[in-house]
Amino acid sequence: MTRANYHRLGWLWFAVLTLCTLWLGWMLRQGLPADTDLTALLPADRQAPLVERADRELGRGFENRFLLLLGDDDRVATTQALGKSLQTLVDEGQLAAIDWRELDLADADPHGWMGPWRYRLLTPQWQQTLDDGDGRTLVEPALRRLFSPTARPDPVADPFGLLDVWLSRLPQSPIGAADGLLTLDTGDQPDGRQWSVLIGELKGSPYDLPMQNALHSTLAQFQQQHPEAELLRSGLVFHAAAGARQAKHEMSTIGAASLLGVLLIIAFVFRSPRVLLQLMVPLLAGSLFALTLTLGLFGRLHLLTLAFGASLIGIAIDYVLHLQCDRAIAGRGFRLRRLLPSLVLGLISSVIAYVAQALTPMPGLRQMAAFAAFGLIGAWLTVVLWLPRFTLHASPFTDRLATRWWRLCQPRWQLPPWLALIGAIALVIVCAVRLTSDDSLELLNPSPAALMQDEQRVQQLLDRDTGSRYFLVQAENTQALLARLDALDAELDRAIADGLQIEYQSLAGSVPTMAEQQANLARVGKLYGAPLDDLVQRAGLPAEVARKARAQLGKSPPLTLDDWLGTPLGKLQQRLWLGRTPEGGVAATVVISGARGAAPDKVLRDLAGAQAGVEYVDRVERIGALLGELRRHTAVWVLAAMTLMTLALIGRYRRHAWRVIVPPFGATLIVLASFALAGVPLNIFNQLGLLLVLGIGLDAGIFNVEHARKPSAWLAITLSTLTSLLAFGMLAFSATPALHYLGLTCLIGLASVWMLVPWVRPVDPNRTQRQEIEHE
Repeated sequence: MTRANYHRLGWLWFAVLTLCTLWLGWMLRQGLPADTDLTALLPADRQAPLVERADRELGRGFENRFLLLLGDDDRVATTQALGKSLQTLVDEGQLAAIDWRELDLADADPHGWMGPWRYRLLTPQWQQTLDDGDGRTLVEPALRRLFSPTARPDPVADPFGLLDVWLSRLPQSPIGAADGLLTLDTGDQPDGRQWSVLIGELKGSPYDLPMQNALHSTLAQFQQQHPEAELLRSGLVFHAAAGARQAKHEMSTIGAASLLGVLLIIAFVFRSPRVLLQLMVPLLAGSLFALTLTLGLFGRLHLLTLAFGASLIGIAIDYVLHLQCDRAIAGRGFRLRRLLPSLVLGLISSVIAYVAQALTPMPGLRQMAAFAAFGLIGAWLTVVLWLPRFTLHASPFTDRLATRWWRLCQPRWQLPPWLALIGAIALVIVCAVRLTSDDSLELLNPSPAALMQDEQRVQQLLDRDTGSRYFLVQAENTQALLARLDALDAELDRAIADGLQIEYQSLAGSVPTMAEQQANLARVGKLYGAPLDDLVQRAGLPAEVARKARAQLGKSPPLTLDDWLGTPLGKLQQRLWLGRTPEGGVAATVVISGARGAAPDKVLRDLAGAQAGVEYVDRVERIGALLGELRRHTAVWVLAAMTLMTLALIGRYRRHAWRVIVPPFGATLIVLASFALAGVPLNIFNQLGLLLVLGIGLDAGIFNVEHARKPSAWLAITLSTLTSLLAFGMLAFSATPALHYLGLTCLIGLASVWMLVPWVRPVDPNRTQRQEIEHE
């Protein structure tokens, strides 16, 4: 290539990056369109949008609200202090509302807004009684109610107390009132006491940092002032805040230590701050190129893609270091074409791994692969087209260091292929026998143990479930859905009677079908016959009362689902209603709480399987299955990429190909065997770390063979490994499970790559020198 064409390509690449900057700025004009939905990683033909909608509806209260339980001997005073402090956040616009007094949740009397529907709502027991013709047995209880000093009887509107009986079977909130405060009384539990309840409503996102900081500061100050008070927290905002504080802490410790270590190493080796700036240029260009094209292709960016795509820094810096080391030592004798074959092979080998991953049926994996591949290509083009143009003051120290380091790391003997094969077989056997996997949801949960204990205790005290298990029920229309829900409720009742220790929340218990409402109205009509006359006579009421009561039956409108969801009681069940489905039907959920385990789950799955339009969903198990599927797909395509790269390397290096393959593949086996022996289960984040190990290991193997006798190559391999260890290996000390496993994999794998490279270096210097002359 002529110098003129080389310069044109450099300017062309500058123009491409300029267009990327403008395009990215336009796409980000309203913020980064990010996606945090894990099921977006599933294949499009297997995604369950309705299940995701159900998950969002059931989790909406957990996301938009938070709950505090306060226990203290001086409960009234401490609750008032905390309530007023939180009210300050409402006044400042940080929170939407805070409810902690009895009047905060005072609803209108249900007898007023439920009155018109009372004649269409009967409990199963009353239905059975009236169907059996035993309406007169209800007269005596009605008489006692009419003359009870604590009741508010209405002999015309509801002489038999139909509405009171029906309301008594609805799920009752465990939160009551005492001393003018919202109160949870757990006197029937072993550690029974009265807890004050404070319910907060967020004004915006639970991930809003200013709001998180204000809420955290308020609660921390309260606990400092009242150390004897016990405060339990529940809500996504506390988990998000804990994760943000942990990330900030790790950035200021692990991140700062890693960055400082990289800066010190680069400064020590090259003795020039200019080199450090030049190292950043390809990384920034690659990130810009990757972010722009990925957003342009996919429209949205999954946050896991950003975390995974960061691995391109560890690989892309390899190209920069090889070029800079060769330049620093060769000085004016530096020629790019001498390194170009190795750089091209390094890029191809790394991109093949990601292209193979892009062929998976998993949209999330395709997006990750595209981001990493684009980033590597962008960084590589910047290294080749721009860095040789920059001037570099070569320090003699770098040359001396490279020579001494190369001599110091020469092994006394070479690794025979047969010995490497035996070692690989032994490691494979260890992995096959002892390696396990873990796809649990805990991998994605960065919350501290104390906060998780608070969350579990609050749920236990309230006897409520966040909706992690439910039945998803679908039907053609609302009436068919209510009938299907009613049939499911009947099966659940039978299972509970047989010993299944669960509770459930269902719309069918609140809104009967139109047919059942009409039947209930007919039953009440019979009750308002002779039994009503008997009641009026025995109560000493005028006969006119019975006539007026019967006239009310003709004014009873049907109760629709929309009517019910618009009532104060119905709003508590709005999360169960999903509305219209993409197929044109309607859907709702039945939330399950109570006993967990294989046996209860089997019963619930069998119930769902026996009925049309009913699906049992366990959110925790579902996410675990998602992570497991993602892990298996990643493993399959990593193996495919390794096979393709092996074939390509054999085509170039023939009988020396094993020297290129051993560092990355050997390091992979060492990582897996180490996990197997230590009892560390394999998960998706281990495998994402292995991709980084493979990429850096292949680059090291290629340069080790192409430039076997060049100290600059070994110095670059060492620097690449060391900087990647500092950038990623130190994540092993992270308290976030996902980052910990990614870092642990990189720590073991990259160290193994570096140790294996010298043992597989070619021993024939004459042959190596001839190869380099041919390449030049």
